[in-house]
Amino acid sequence: MDKINASFLGLLCVSGTDAKKLLQGQLTCDVNEITETHSSLAALCNPQGRVISLFQLFLFQENYYLQMPREMVAITSNILKKYAVFYKVKLHDASDEAIPPFNTEKNLSEWKRKNIEAGIPAIYPDTSEKFLPHEINLHLLNAISFNKGCYTGQEIIARMQHRGRLKKEMKLMIVQLDYAPRPGEDFYSEGKIQGIIVDSVEFEKGKYQILVILDIK
Repeated sequence: MDKINASFLGLLCVSGTDAKKLLQGQLTCDVNEITETHSSLAALCNPQGRVISLFQLFLFQENYYLQMPREMVAITSNILKKYAVFYKVKLHDASDEAIPPFNTEKNLSEWKRKNIEAGIPAIYPDTSEKFLPHEINLHLLNAISFNKGCYTGQEIIARMQHRGRLKKEMKLMIVQLDYAPRPGEDFYSEGKIQGIIVDSVEFEKGKYQILVILDIK
């Protein structure tokens, strides 16, 4: 395929006759619902139910593509490869290939702003395996199927949905700071740790929109 200019977004391609089976057994969304006209936000979780990576999953020319921050592609690929040995699949980094549905947005701040205002989080290396799906509102973003059956981390995620009591939730806030808050950093207010930063973007000098996980209490 033709090359495109490098973007801060990356793309992992999963192809082969067993691609759907592999992904269905690992991702939080129902892969059976993914078509060339319907994509979904989806997460790859560890056995403890914590989010390793988060991405937009779409189908193009019978191949599945996972769109995420570029630095997360290798991390996601390495986890999926542990299970891929049991399937007829191939995984490769397609970040520099011209895939029509792929968002090739070059402005990182604009991409972050749109997602943060919509309440859509991102996962980076510093926050990989830190959050439970419910803590970053994935159950409200249609990124989790509670009817698809087993996948890695499913038991813990289902327990939280049906019997758990959520102690933390993600909120959109506007803050004024002397520094750019980074994903994974503690969020301080009145001299105390009140939560943890999921993502942030500067929209005016010294003012930031942030997604932050706070105790519900």
